[in-house]
Amino acid sequence: MKQCRGIAVAAAWLVATAGSAAAADAYGAPPTAEAYAASGFYLRGDAGWSWLDGRDDLNFDSVTAGGGIGYQWSPMFRTDLRFDHAFDFNIGGDNASLNTATANIYLDLPLSSVVKPYVGGGVGYSFFNNDFDHGLFAAALMGGVSVDVNQYVAVDVGYRFLTFFDKDNFDHIDVNDHSVMAGLRFKF
Repeated sequence: MKQCRGIAVAAAWLVATAGSAAAADAYGAPPTAEAYAASGFYLRGDAGWSWLDGRDDLNFDSVTAGGGIGYQWSPMFRTDLRFDHAFDFNIGGDNASLNTATANIYLDLPLSSVVKPYVGGGVGYSFFNNDFDHGLFAAALMGGVSVDVNQYVAVDVGYRFLTFFDKDNFDHIDVNDHSVMAGLRFKF
């Protein structure tokens, strides 16, 4: 009789264990850290130096900072949306800040598993001193190098050329912004 009770307890334990394993399969195991890193999403933060040029009377510089969110579609192709703020250009005796929001695409050239030069381009909108009504369309060209610190963090050092167009008639404005920036990309 004790053997029958032991067999019944063992059978009940097996059924309970099999049921919880089936439930885990139905709901899926929690994602691993590698699965998060492989998702492709990333956050970026950058800081650097920006200067305006174009007209003879225009040659101003400022500290700049920005951030954004992006997606790594493949080892060689990524996109992001970013916002950058140049803090204090002295234009005609007045202090002016330059805000730029752009949508960008990048081609990463995987020369090694760690070091990746890239080129990119973007389009967006720029405005001085939070004046949305007097904003300008913007076009950007970028180039730089990213270095993977680990599977979750990359250091990015790059240059961006930004030129402006009138929002009403798309005439080119004779003003360009050059930025040299360094930052981090956090992959999740």
